[in-house]
Parts: sequence; C-alpha cells; structure tokens
Amino acid sequence: MRKKTSRPRVLLGDSSRAMLAFLEILLETQFDVIASETEGEALVLTAKKLSPDLVVLDFSLSFLDGLSVGRQLHETMPTAKVVFFSSHEDPAYVTAAFEVGAMGYLVKHLTVDPGHYLSRVLQGERVCCPDDLQRRIERPKKKR
Repeated sequence: MRKKTSRPRVLLGDSSRAMLAFLEILLETQFDVIASETEGEALVLTAKKLSPDLVVLDFSLSFLDGLSVGRQLHETMPTAKVVFFSSHEDPAYVTAAFEVGAMGYLVKHLTVDPGHYLSRVLQGERVCCPDDLQRRIERPKKKR
C-alpha cells in the first residue's frame, strides 16, 4: 500500500468560473485544491472551515472585494498565505495587496508557472510576477 504524501492545501477565489477551472488544472499536480469560490464572503467562510495553507484570489469577487477578503484572512487566519492572481499590472494594486498581508502578487497573463511562485510563498518568500513589479514598488521616491 502506497502512503499518500501531504500536499499543500489551496483555496481559489475568482469571479470567473472558467479561470477557477483553469487554475485548478494548472495547480493540481503540485497542490491539493480543496475548494474554489466566486464570492468574497463565501471564500472567507470556506477558508475558516477548511483551513487552507494558501489562498489564491483575484481583486474581483462578488459581495466582498479581494482586498477586503485578503485583509480578513490575514487577521483571522494568519498562518494561511494569501496570493493575489490578478490581471492588473499597476504597482498600486501590488502595494495594496501587500498592505493587507498578501505574500504574493501574480499577473495572470504574465505568470507561466504559478506553482513555482506559490511554492516559494509557502517557503515564506514574498513574490511578484513579473519580478520587476516588486522592484517598482520598492524603488525609493526621489526628493525634489
């Protein structure tokens, strides 16, 4: 009898069911996708019930926006890592995500291997894809 290895448990949140299905396919070889939700409130409740290791979510969710979800998860479940998977490339979104406690920010159309970045987050690393997004928000402002 083969012993089942423990894989990180991931909860997905996105307003698009098609994106949720796509993400599940991308992640299923490395992670145990335990649930997916399209509504913010449901995502928070599911996270509290299932205690995922990682929550991957978009800014656009019904009934509660992604930033509010990220903030609630960070406050009530500090051991769960939150990663935003978004279409927004603007550094302001990255900054907002990190301010609510996210450990990662991945731009959907530029992230070829989300599993790579999620694994790094689970090891305690804060990540961005593309990498230069993080450099853009960390760059000190010039004095005038």
